[in-house]
Amino acid sequence: MSTGLDASLFVTTYEMPQQLALVCAGLERQTARNFEIFFCDDGSGDETKALITALSERIRRAAGISVHHLWQENKGFRKCRILNEALRQAMGRVCVFLDGDCIPHPKYVADHLREQEEGRFLAGRRVELGPKISSWLTPDLIREGFLDLPGPRILWSAQTGDLEFLNRFLRIPSNRLRALVKMDRIADLKGCNYSVSRKDLLAINGFDEEYEGYGREDTDVELRLNNLGLKIKSLKGLALEYHVWHPRREFTPVNDDRLEQLKTSGRIRCEKGVNLP
Repeated sequence: MSTGLDASLFVTTYEMPQQLALVCAGLERQTARNFEIFFCDDGSGDETKALITALSERIRRAAGISVHHLWQENKGFRKCRILNEALRQAMGRVCVFLDGDCIPHPKYVADHLREQEEGRFLAGRRVELGPKISSWLTPDLIREGFLDLPGPRILWSAQTGDLEFLNRFLRIPSNRLRALVKMDRIADLKGCNYSVSRKDLLAINGFDEEYEGYGREDTDVELRLNNLGLKIKSLKGLALEYHVWHPRREFTPVNDDRLEQLKTSGRIRCEKGVNLP
């Protein structure tokens, strides 16, 4: 498929309108422009729907980026199903993933595109914003560049233990310097910050919809990409993002069992996936 679009950005969300408003403020500021955005909504109600409609129009006006809102009925956590629907419609050469509670740095998409490499999938990390600074943030502060560098309030948040991973605020464009400080090494993929070519994601048949309930579906993708022959590539120091605090969810135990089966099978494709002809 040749559409001229460099990337499709998938933003997964469910009933977190305040966090999503902050994320959208970050999306308005992306230095890359030749990509599309899919809001992959796992059954949110009217408030979130209205917010996405309004913010989508703002992003279109501010950045000239095409935005799509995909919604499915709320029948429990079915992230893989809505992502597969977005993947069927996606036109970008590269698929970039962002959670709806993670604010992207202005060069988030640009970094993912710049570092693409045949036979690799890219994985980054995130700053953990604590409850105090998360409650204080506003979309206007994001638009003004509050998170671009660690200013006094951010430093105080880290000093008091509210914010974690202050070192992840520093963007290091030099791959040589990143290698020198061992930022070119990464252990695994986190679903909030990774990218892979669309052709490779289709080669593993997309996302396994057998994963229902929270957790492990992203590790499943990582393992099947490994089984395909791809290697992980670190984006530490690049593609920065900032996770807005909220209470943690518990993993669904049956998903652990499914992941263990995959580890021993060496399987590349899932059966219940995107299933393009």
